[in-house]
Amino acid sequence: MSISVARADNWGCTVLLCLANPGGPTQYAACVSPVTRLWQHLKRGGAFPTCAGAGSSTSSVGYDPYEPCQDGYVLRELGRDGSAQPACVSSKTVRECDRTDDACQPYDIQAVRHRAQPNFIDVTGPDGISTRVRF
Repeated sequence: MSISVARADNWGCTVLLCLANPGGPTQYAACVSPVTRLWQHLKRGGAFPTCAGAGSSTSSVGYDPYEPCQDGYVLRELGRDGSAQPACVSSKTVRECDRTDDACQPYDIQAVRHRAQPNFIDVTGPDGISTRVRF
């Protein structure tokens, strides 16, 4: 039986190994420092580090500030006079409204939930499987 040891020779390779961990990128003490450095680097607008020959790729940094709406609701921008606010709006009418009643709202509206970690990158491993990592 042969045991293979994965080695990371630079920061980019270390980060990819840590991000690929199903238990989370900072499950192991050896990953805490490199991953913390990565989050700080990306938040300042830095590019994702590279790892030559790893067979992995990463997307650019994305931003998604809201949790998904619950089933039956869709994210919409609501507001008047240029002051749009995000809200989760029911996809079906929940009440009948008379055109003369401006205050009647035919759809149910719920507040959006903000993500604790709105930034993300997608890491695609050599096997072609992509994982979204939030920070």
